[in-house]
Amino acid sequence: MSETDKKPIIDLSSKVQDNPKYIPERDHPMSVTGDFTVAVVGDIVQTRPITQLEDSDVQAALAPVKDADFAIGNLEQAIGNFREFEGYEYGVGAFLVMAKPEIADDLAAMGFDILSRANNRLSDFGIEGNRETDGHLKRVGIEPVGFGEHLSQARAPCYKDVEKGRMSAIGVTSSFQPGGEKAFFAAARIGNAKGRPGVNGLHVSRTITLPPQAWDSLNEFIGQANYAFPFNYPIQATLSATEDCVQIMHNIYVKGEKAGYSYKADREQVEILMKEIRNAAAYSNFNVFTIHSHQWMIDPHDPLGGFHGETKEPPDFLVELAHEAIDNGCDMFCVHGPFEFRAIEIYKGKPIFYSLGSFIRQPYQQDIVPWETYSAHKFIDRDYPSENPIDTKIEDAKFLLERTGRHPASYFRGASISCEYSDSKLKKIIIHPVDLGIDGPLSDLGIPKIASEEVANNLLNEIAQLSVPYGTKLEIKDGLGVIKLEQ
Repeated sequence: MSETDKKPIIDLSSKVQDNPKYIPERDHPMSVTGDFTVAVVGDIVQTRPITQLEDSDVQAALAPVKDADFAIGNLEQAIGNFREFEGYEYGVGAFLVMAKPEIADDLAAMGFDILSRANNRLSDFGIEGNRETDGHLKRVGIEPVGFGEHLSQARAPCYKDVEKGRMSAIGVTSSFQPGGEKAFFAAARIGNAKGRPGVNGLHVSRTITLPPQAWDSLNEFIGQANYAFPFNYPIQATLSATEDCVQIMHNIYVKGEKAGYSYKADREQVEILMKEIRNAAAYSNFNVFTIHSHQWMIDPHDPLGGFHGETKEPPDFLVELAHEAIDNGCDMFCVHGPFEFRAIEIYKGKPIFYSLGSFIRQPYQQDIVPWETYSAHKFIDRDYPSENPIDTKIEDAKFLLERTGRHPASYFRGASISCEYSDSKLKKIIIHPVDLGIDGPLSDLGIPKIASEEVANNLLNEIAQLSVPYGTKLEIKDGLGVIKLEQ
């Protein structure tokens, strides 16, 4: 058969050229028309309803969240009926909070739309507690983010449709309970492996720079007593030493001129998070990235000073992660974990909150005091006799306040943030300081009340000073902090 005798092949490929297209430059930027207000807060640990309180200072503290078009925060607890709960608590002496289901209703009444659950408290009541908590939040119309039945689900953005459009958020934690990573982080479904429920986790390594004298002392000690760094089994090393690097467990030590910390996030995981940000940016009108981080920096000139040597500047990896997230379509970057409010940066017109502190903080009013708290007899430098929980004469409050970490007064002052937009451009950030009542009574500890002028100014002045290195100018007036963006 000649070439001319062959029947023509029918081309079934689509000829449509005017089909919808994904254009990142068009689809990633925020796209909310008109005036739009976002309220954002940090840690929420709530054991009792508060929206019904007649106290005008409480209502004033809650108003910025309720009045916003969209509100997001970090829920650092479980919600469920503990009397009927079929799971178990996992022996964390402090902050082991499972609040009654009505707390979910109260959070909805406050105005919250999305709550991140990606934090180190996610393991307190196991998988059953996380499923129950997410269930109660969804029951009242709040979208949880950060926990999933497997890794892809934990990493995925959540979406919430409000009057102004579709909102999205991604929740991740770089902090977890020591030794609990494999039971805490979600695992992927690969081959015959069914995956594992858990949190959206980001692995972060820490490098510690030692001045010459300290470096020489460490190497001398290793040479004399390398047995001082045992692991559970002799076939697994916990110490690795080369000429210019020493690794002990998860910490890496190098020699330098000044003491200091540096962090590095797992690059493969970061790239996947960036993909999820791009997904969220394309499918929503406004996207928030929220991370729970307990990594910290130290002062190279006074590494032993401060609260455990911690400074209030953000660790290097968070700054890099924030900028990269915004470059990939994130509209707001939020950090929680340090319990204190810290610096604010405006990067390419997008707000970065390097720590949002606490908004509601009631961990010492927990109903559950686990066996481990009664049996604990030592906390760092404090020694106590173990107690028989049946015969003890010690009040629960005394146990919780004395036999766990003691938190300073700065952890019990916080703020809510109102970000005001017009046609997708950030115009103003308003900081509303709140006082969480460290001076008592204990029954009211952690309930946000509008801060006095003195408490507000102290907090705002500190935020203003911490924000100077980022070029952020904070005005303080009438107990509020205001950041106005240049037009």
